[in-house]
Amino acid sequence: MKYAIISVTEKGHNLAKTILSYLEDDPSVIKADIFNKNVKSTLNEHFHDYDCWVGVMASGIMVRNLCDLIKTKFTDPAVLIVGENGKHVISLLSGHVGGANHFTVKLAGMIGAVPVITTATDLAGKMGVDTLAYQYWLDITHRQFIKTMNQHIASGGKVDLDLPPNFHFLKNHPIVNKSYNINQWDKSFIQAKLSDEKVCLTPKRMVAGVGSKKGVTEEQVFFALRSALQHLHIPLDRLDAMATAEIKEDEEGIKLAAIKSQLPLKIISLDKIRHFHHPDCTPSPLVKREFGIEGVSEPAALLEAGENSRLILKKTAYNGVTVAVAVAV
Repeated sequence: MKYAIISVTEKGHNLAKTILSYLEDDPSVIKADIFNKNVKSTLNEHFHDYDCWVGVMASGIMVRNLCDLIKTKFTDPAVLIVGENGKHVISLLSGHVGGANHFTVKLAGMIGAVPVITTATDLAGKMGVDTLAYQYWLDITHRQFIKTMNQHIASGGKVDLDLPPNFHFLKNHPIVNKSYNINQWDKSFIQAKLSDEKVCLTPKRMVAGVGSKKGVTEEQVFFALRSALQHLHIPLDRLDAMATAEIKEDEEGIKLAAIKSQLPLKIISLDKIRHFHHPDCTPSPLVKREFGIEGVSEPAALLEAGENSRLILKKTAYNGVTVAVAVAV
């Protein structure tokens, strides 16, 4: 995710720098930038360049400057407010689809603040349809029915949820079970249903790119995969494939980990990687020097996820194995 932190005072700017330092240590944060003052012009120019805006200021300042920019919960970025004393983090805009509620809890945990969330399903300890879509990277069809379904869930009712085989892990999710009647079916998408209203949730293609030192074991690779996915709060079953560069196609540890994970292993040619450039990739001088490419895990994940895909986990090293995760958009 890409974060922007904006403040208006010196005290707020100092807190913004502290927040930035925490975000830079999180591998699920692909980019984090900091702005000070000029709130209106900064938002006008960059509002849709980031997934989440963190305003270290009074909520009224942010609200007044957002009025002409916000359009719909399905496209607006998340907006959080942090008081200058750092005691509260408030989910202000796009709590569900935009992930503001998730970011609020995450950021509050980082700086030792109290998260403030006001959406009805969350206050009831339930999971709305749009939150489910955000958490597991699902495209939404028939959005107009989400409001009715979420109201039903928040009021104590349950919505029918038809799950494809690779999403059966949701059957063991306690909040999902409090919110939905779980059914199995053989389609490739998830369906939420309330009376005659149906919402289709289609999984976006998600790929883990893997690189490694020579001779890593299956256990090392498998551990790295699971550890990386913990940053995204998703299980191994949510992945559609693993990918690596052709220089690693004979690496037994990677091949065996793919088999154990029941995932196809896609081999990306050096030529494809060599001609691939993406602003979110972090070049590796060592890989460049030895193989003439700028990296393995990040470009492999992005290329296999598809055109216009995005990183959601930058390359992270675990005992000789690097993992990055990309998703189609």
